Amino acid sequence: MSHYLPDCLILDILCRLPVESLLRFTCVSKQWCSLISSPDFNSLYTTVNATTPLLVLHHFSVKPKKQQHYSVYNDPDSKTENLTLIKQLKFPFRSSSGKDFRVVGFCNGLFCLADDLYGDIDPIILWNPAIRRSISLPSRPRPTFRCGPLRVFLGFGFDHKTCDFKVVRIAYIRGANGVYMVPPEVEVFKLSTGLWKTVNSKNINGKLDFLYSSIYLNSAIHWVFHCKNEGGKITNSLLVFGLSAETFSEMSLPQELAHVCFLSLTLCGERISVISYEESRNHAPSCDTCVVWVMNQYGKPESWMKEFIVDLRGEITKAIGFVRNGKFLAVEYPGNVLSYDPDSRELKDLDIHGMYHSFFLRKYVESLMLLDGNSGAMTDFELNYELNGGVIPYLMDTVADFFGLRG
Repeated sequence: MSHYLPDCLILDILCRLPVESLLRFTCVSKQWCSLISSPDFNSLYTTVNATTPLLVLHHFSVKPKKQQHYSVYNDPDSKTENLTLIKQLKFPFRSSSGKDFRVVGFCNGLFCLADDLYGDIDPIILWNPAIRRSISLPSRPRPTFRCGPLRVFLGFGFDHKTCDFKVVRIAYIRGANGVYMVPPEVEVFKLSTGLWKTVNSKNINGKLDFLYSSIYLNSAIHWVFHCKNEGGKITNSLLVFGLSAETFSEMSLPQELAHVCFLSLTLCGERISVISYEESRNHAPSCDTCVVWVMNQYGKPESWMKEFIVDLRGEITKAIGFVRNGKFLAVEYPGNVLSYDPDSRELKDLDIHGMYHSFFLRKYVESLMLLDGNSGAMTDFELNYELNGGVIPYLMDTVADFFGLRG
């Protein structure tokens, strides 16, 4: 590639450049374009940049106008540091439901988004904001024998064995008696093939939590799971889908959480964290306290530990996740983000506001995923044009955004 520098040094230099520069370099020559677009360079680039401590926080605000926010912050290591905004990612899509796109997950530079509202999901989008390319997953046929809406749960992650992104779709069908049937229908989408396939779900003898929170860790996706025992009592656990074997298993929760309601999942570094919520005494859409549990050794139920309790006197609506310095982020009703220091028990308002259900926090890394052209990905402009049904609706949305006319 160069008469002056060895290829290994050029690779090392390229891996430390911003994505915008690499996109320009693809125009230098066919050889450079082939290198930068290759899966091997993509994997190397993602690995190198994953060491940069960044977070991405998503939320949906309604004032002064309806707007999706994808904000990249530093991930502070010292407790004296605060979250510092690095940049805002431009969100190009408009929800057909008039609501916000739900973030299913974020992995290796790709967001998985769903335009859903407690039921059928269409479309599902994989989006790389760094290179402004995206793909809309094929729609799924609706069962003809259902009685009412489906209840659909999604998960998103990366299969390290096959180096493939996968989306898991778990659909509970409502029967004639109004009860959602078990087992659900389960399908897996592979980015490498662009196709859905059905997987065995016979051992799923319970239902997932209605909060829709899922966690990707160790090449597996995790959901809160409810199952009735022989006595008819509900028992909680984690449902785990291994992306390589494409099989389901269960992971036990602490005994204190076995029969409680209102659980959600997040990550504490590279550890699974389960949050339990105590119902508010005034029956508001918030909770008096939340209890934070962490599994210190993955897959070992005996390693669950109660980390701390956050008391906001009936104002907690949702736990968001952890910052690198150990502080915990939660949403105060009706949608204000607070930072909680477990050591000092100090609460701080971060002046971030949005719909409480919309908040999503993960480690952020840029990548070149979807650049190689083999996935069928479009530019964000092309996909947004397609999703909005053609040129007239798309231009109307564009003009409305430009003049700030959208409500």
